[in-house]
Amino acid sequence: MPNAQLPERPSLEYLKKLAKEHLTELRRSDPHAKLASALLAVARDHGFPSWRSLKAEVESRLTKATEEFFEACDQGDTEVITRLLANEPGLVTARNPRRYNATGLHATAVRGHLDAVQLLLARGADPNARETGDDTYPLHWAAARGCLDVVRALLDAGGDVHGFGDDHAMDVIGWATCLCEPGDNPRDVLPLLLERGAKHHIFSAITVGDPQLIQKLVEENPEALDRRMSPFENGQTPLHFAINRKRRDLLELLIELGADLEATDKSGQTAMNMAMLRGDREAMSRLHAAGAKQPEAVPPADFRAEMAKLVGSVKRVVPLISVPDVAAALDWYVSIGFQELGRYEYNEVVNFGMVGLGEAEIMLNLHGKSGPHDVSLWLHTDRIDEIYQTLKARQLQAAQSALAGDTSPFSIEFEEDLNDTFYHARQFGIRDLNGYVLYFIRPSGST
Repeated sequence: MPNAQLPERPSLEYLKKLAKEHLTELRRSDPHAKLASALLAVARDHGFPSWRSLKAEVESRLTKATEEFFEACDQGDTEVITRLLANEPGLVTARNPRRYNATGLHATAVRGHLDAVQLLLARGADPNARETGDDTYPLHWAAARGCLDVVRALLDAGGDVHGFGDDHAMDVIGWATCLCEPGDNPRDVLPLLLERGAKHHIFSAITVGDPQLIQKLVEENPEALDRRMSPFENGQTPLHFAINRKRRDLLELLIELGADLEATDKSGQTAMNMAMLRGDREAMSRLHAAGAKQPEAVPPADFRAEMAKLVGSVKRVVPLISVPDVAAALDWYVSIGFQELGRYEYNEVVNFGMVGLGEAEIMLNLHGKSGPHDVSLWLHTDRIDEIYQTLKARQLQAAQSALAGDTSPFSIEFEEDLNDTFYHARQFGIRDLNGYVLYFIRPSGST
């Protein structure tokens, strides 16, 4: 019998807190006790065999209205949002455990849905609520996307224009410049952020390419030249960052102001290392003229011969596909016979995973979308008919269960039935839960 019962609306944050408290107790007798042991103990106290199963149960108790609410926020559907809030006003502060505990305001702001943002703010959404992935406000994301009207609405509602404390240590102005998405225009939001009190730092100044601003920042604080970006950006110095941003025109200024030519990033690379490895000839020339040391490199006497010795060590190429829910994707692949080879979690969200079937391996990365994809995955096998019949039987059983009322998501969608192709291969295809097609193929000449 479990020692505790889950409430109707359990909280993962509370359960995680219980696990941390239990870990403290465990370490009194075993200093090397791991968090995984504490999580397992909490799960078993509540009648579950594993933390994963407990977590899955908690997430499954998201009400239909909550799931519909977050989907409506993603789409910016104000009509649905209005209807749902009328029935359940507390949704305005609800957290999405599948999206780093982000709020609906995060979801609408990051997609630039101005009407939905204004609606949520009017209903009491907190513009300064932080999600747990990057520890950001909705404003960070709106600024990164260059959504001027959304940024203005968030600021007008009391949004903190500075946004200090995000995991990238870039502040809102850094998200609007250094971390902006390709194709977005930070200059659209910069004047507004500055008007409302935001302050440039060395990295945002490099991004906008303002020499006078850079000089002013360094004169006010010479240590700005030694500032490091976060580990997520590999601990780059301003000099590294200028090369990374291809702001070669600023290299001489940074060096004249006192930037350390031999400072290394998290990978141990100097700015010259970085420029040389990227083949950036202009940056290399400027750094060389300033006296930067070149790394020692001893090329092989015969490059092709050396590579020929190494080719046998390359066993396979492993594709990486992006999915919206890595944990769900891992479970689906395991359900059809793959083996889970690993997963990486951060703040209770699975960011990366890997599955394998024989020698075939697939890496899964967070942030993708469901739906048709231009990429397909091809798995070569000499037992094509047996695999087909096994998966077919598995799906027929799942379909029968579905007719009987089972709502399990672990079904197999056959994209292409087993057939002999015009190029003399034998193959069939199935579609995974996120729209990627897996083709099982016995190539021509195989037996």
